[in-house]
Amino acid sequence: MRRRVQDRAATPDVEVRLWETIKKLKKTIANKNKELAQIREGVPTLVRAVHQLTLENQELRAQLELPEPNVTPLRRRR
Repeated sequence: MRRRVQDRAATPDVEVRLWETIKKLKKTIANKNKELAQIREGVPTLVRAVHQLTLENQELRAQLELPEPNVTPLRRRR
């Protein structure tokens, strides 16, 4: 009888494993949140770079004075 009481007082293995899993998942979430914050910090820099490259590309195309492409649209089938 006393053994049963002692067994019940101990934390079941399932609960211990669940708490360990929760601990690991919280750590994973914290790491992912940190990574996401770093990515978000870099986005404005990348946007500026893309914008600058787009402007430079437009300027270079204008300097080349390429003729408009000769494209004939295809008729849609009905």
